[in-house]
Amino acid sequence: MSKKLKLLDIKRVSKPAAHSAFTDLIENPFDNSRDTLICSYRQATNHVSADGILVVLTIDKNTFQVKYRSTIREGNADLRDPKFSYHGKRLMLTTYAKSYSDDGKMTSRMLTYFSTDGLSWSGKNSYGKSGWWLWNHSWFNSQAYGFAYNRPSNAISLFKGDPIRTMQLHVENVFSLSKQGKGYPNESTILFDELGNASVFLRRDADTFSAQFGTSKPPFTKWTWHDLGIYIGGPAAVWLGSDYFIVAGRYVDWATRTFSTKLWLFNANSKKLEELYTMPSSGDTSYPGLVIQDDILYISYYSCHIDNQARVYMARLSGVKALTNRPV
Repeated sequence: MSKKLKLLDIKRVSKPAAHSAFTDLIENPFDNSRDTLICSYRQATNHVSADGILVVLTIDKNTFQVKYRSTIREGNADLRDPKFSYHGKRLMLTTYAKSYSDDGKMTSRMLTYFSTDGLSWSGKNSYGKSGWWLWNHSWFNSQAYGFAYNRPSNAISLFKGDPIRTMQLHVENVFSLSKQGKGYPNESTILFDELGNASVFLRRDADTFSAQFGTSKPPFTKWTWHDLGIYIGGPAAVWLGSDYFIVAGRYVDWATRTFSTKLWLFNANSKKLEELYTMPSSGDTSYPGLVIQDDILYISYYSCHIDNQARVYMARLSGVKALTNRPV
């Protein structure tokens, strides 16, 4: 199959470290020239170590040169999976904080930091429900919406509010083993179109391991779900308009037990995924961030394909505009 996107450039942006992973990416809302992007990732000893800190980079979109670097850390807490959103004058960065007591017991909470210039960050704000990982959120009007998961419950629930204040439970048990008969729903990305219709890509890690696509209209109390038939880990997506999305995440070849970070074109009308590109990747990989400007797709992600070291990469691909000009 011919590739539908063309890789123009790729560069490692993380400093040498034992493990750099779990990225997100956003267009710099404080740069009127639109020449910079802001990327965040977790730096730690390994994938599950208790010493994670957040690294935030301001990156030139043309050269991928890091123009500014800052770090966020909390004592006795592993900060995991940073996610951006922007609303009004504030750039928000959320993270899941795991803390460990001397006897080895773990507690968790969601934390938010905000910035009004993209360079310096506020102190932490704790929000959400203890033990529930509110993976990602997006804004519709003045409310942020996001799905939280809790592994023992085998369910996701929808929260809404403001992550620099509080996020309240909106709809409980939206997708679960008990309702849909499909286990361990967890990571997700939620997007809204211009009418406020919500679309969600949801990872699962049980039974068939197949990702799900969910839709809902305001007030987001009733949801329709479609099984995508493939595994997508750390899903990220951007809406192209009409019925089309670019989706990215970890793909698993179950026959060979190999991993890669892939890009797909998704038609929400036909419910079909078409593979667009496989990023240079292998081993511990995925958790991408996506930004589109004109015909260019920018992607941050991490991979172990060089020297078996988890590093963060920025890439630029062309060909976005042509994707919606042909049927899927």
